[in-house]
Amino acid sequence: MSADGGWRVRLAAALILTCILGLLPAAKADAQDSPIDGEGQIFHNPIAKGADPWVIRDPHQPRYLWCKSDNDRGILIFESDDLTTLGKRHLVWKAPDEGPYSKEVWAPELHAIGDRYYVYFAASDGDNANHLTYVLESKTSDPLGEYTLHGPMATGDGKDGQSPNVWAIDMTVLQHNDKLFGIWSGWDKPGSDNQFLYIAPMSSPTKLSGPRVLICDNDDHLWERVEPDTSQRGLNEGPEIFQAKGKTSLLYSCGASWLPTYKLGRLELVKDDPLAEGAWQKMPEPAFESTEAVYGVGHSCFVQSLDGKQWWHIFHAKVGPEPGWNRALHLQPMKVADDGTPLLGSPLDRTTPIQRPSGRSIAAE
Repeated sequence: MSADGGWRVRLAAALILTCILGLLPAAKADAQDSPIDGEGQIFHNPIAKGADPWVIRDPHQPRYLWCKSDNDRGILIFESDDLTTLGKRHLVWKAPDEGPYSKEVWAPELHAIGDRYYVYFAASDGDNANHLTYVLESKTSDPLGEYTLHGPMATGDGKDGQSPNVWAIDMTVLQHNDKLFGIWSGWDKPGSDNQFLYIAPMSSPTKLSGPRVLICDNDDHLWERVEPDTSQRGLNEGPEIFQAKGKTSLLYSCGASWLPTYKLGRLELVKDDPLAEGAWQKMPEPAFESTEAVYGVGHSCFVQSLDGKQWWHIFHAKVGPEPGWNRALHLQPMKVADDGTPLLGSPLDRTTPIQRPSGRSIAAE
């Protein structure tokens, strides 16, 4: 069996295993402080400090797995049966003291593909201009065990993606028609500081196998620019996939992450081939934007409750209106339209009580 085909076999096996494990009770994670009120049914935002949230519902057992950067120097995975708290902390990878991926470890994402787990993240030698994307592959089916490092990934120009290799952050993975695709935010050329969304096919979860393809312009609308003015540059980053009812959406963060006007845009996959010209249709209005009480919203992810009955939107928001990156994690329910379109509504403020996610029994604690 080829290495490229192995992950497809593991994926099929994992789907069977998921059906079996979905009948088992959830394992209890270590408790941490969380903003829970009353008898434990209500919580308030924010739920934790930090930025660039990422959480998945583990397909192999009933729990959530959060993935975070450890002060820009490592990768943490938290396990919890309660989406309103991160749960038990595990350091799964520590950056070396020196080298091309020793610092600025940003926005890690944990993905379960087959019976292995993969963490995609950006890192540099301390100079942002040298940011490239790397991936950790679990050595076993345990997401909290040891990982092997691969990379940097070929996110640049030329057929090999390395002629030259080009700055890349925020990589995520699209699974479509039994194929894998990497999607990320990258510069159009070395040193440009001009961020676009790119996509490339993958021959395996650790390797891009084709030249990058530009998904869209980054300044089609004024609200995508760092300031809503034609003299300002566009900025697209933080791409995330949402799939429901046969529709694939690509949510992305745009504008200036350091300003209260940061927001989400949305694209829809309208062709069968995600690499084809015109495959992604950009929506004319923001999908999620700030209010007077909650601002600087972005870098979202989406997860179902443990019982699969609800969808939840996780994002970060600025703590104060002044320019900068002091942010906190927010969590709120979302809806899905009959055609599979994610309906995110507006960010809920700190005074709004929120019923916590279904699928977890308080009496069992």
